[in-house]
Amino acid sequence: MFQHIVLLVLVAYPVLCLIPLNLIRFRWGFMNGSAPMPPEMEAKAEVADRTALFIIHVILFVLVAVSMRGSSISLDEVGLSLANWKRALGMGLMFSLFFVGLGELSLSKVPPADSRKEAESRGSVAVWCGIILSVSFSREIWRAFCIVALIRYGFPAWLAILLAALFSATVWLQVGIASALGAAAAYGAAGFLFVDTNSLLAPVSMGIVAGLTNLYHVRHARSGAPRASSRFSRPCPACGEAIRLSEVRWAGDMITCPRCGKCLTTKKKYLWAVGAVSVGVAGYVMRRFISGDPGYFLVAEAIAFVLFFVLAFCFSLIVPPTLKRVQGRAFDKELSLFGTDQPDDNKKRLPK
Repeated sequence: MFQHIVLLVLVAYPVLCLIPLNLIRFRWGFMNGSAPMPPEMEAKAEVADRTALFIIHVILFVLVAVSMRGSSISLDEVGLSLANWKRALGMGLMFSLFFVGLGELSLSKVPPADSRKEAESRGSVAVWCGIILSVSFSREIWRAFCIVALIRYGFPAWLAILLAALFSATVWLQVGIASALGAAAAYGAAGFLFVDTNSLLAPVSMGIVAGLTNLYHVRHARSGAPRASSRFSRPCPACGEAIRLSEVRWAGDMITCPRCGKCLTTKKKYLWAVGAVSVGVAGYVMRRFISGDPGYFLVAEAIAFVLFFVLAFCFSLIVPPTLKRVQGRAFDKELSLFGTDQPDDNKKRLPK
């Protein structure tokens, strides 16, 4: 009986997500195929999409709650407790930085027209925030129940995490194999956080931060023409032109303004804060997990060094860079990068 409950809950998430609960789209597709909907019907279908997404995860939560009563799995076993909440929250926020950075990289490659097609770009922000909260909680409690049940059934922890990640990632196969693999990696990280901290707070906080950040950038940062305050375009300090950072040629950390030709670079004041945080975290990790012996000072330095580069990379993806002018000639030609080109007014004219 117990193994049947585990199998039922394990397949419930992908099955619920693949069932066409939006009857408006289902009826239109059945009668008209792939023909585009009229604008008024498309608006109703989008409202139905958001409603169906919320209903799916409510059903999933109810199914997990009923299964917990039938399998004698307690609330503490699925991480519904405040024990170790500080470490769990810290781990969740730290892991969320990595996935927020990956989301930033993927969004920077998406044209504005494609970004406006995302479901999060339409509808009430409050509604989407509620959907993100409900999706994160119900999905993570489903994952926690599956992992605990598989471990109790005799599976090793790593295999239980892998199976839960694979079953939940099958939903993304309709988008593409690459999307499914990326989702499996994120879900695997969420499963690891739950097993490591024995708390739902870590994976839920990671999912909420990543979801809200994606919502913000889809609603505001990808709004058609480049703006000076956009995450992906910054104003030139010389002429005020909005420079789309993904469309200019970088040489190290410098670019050339396409309008005035001034040489620009990014401000790096945040690196001092990143360095201070890296040193503090490295000291905590040494005392908490390794050793408080001063002889391990070099190990602490190595940890701080690695953390500095990781946090600097994540911070540069999340926080919009600020441009400033640098002294020297703009590198609008290839040879100017190496300092071998000279200004036109200093060149001697060759005799004809």
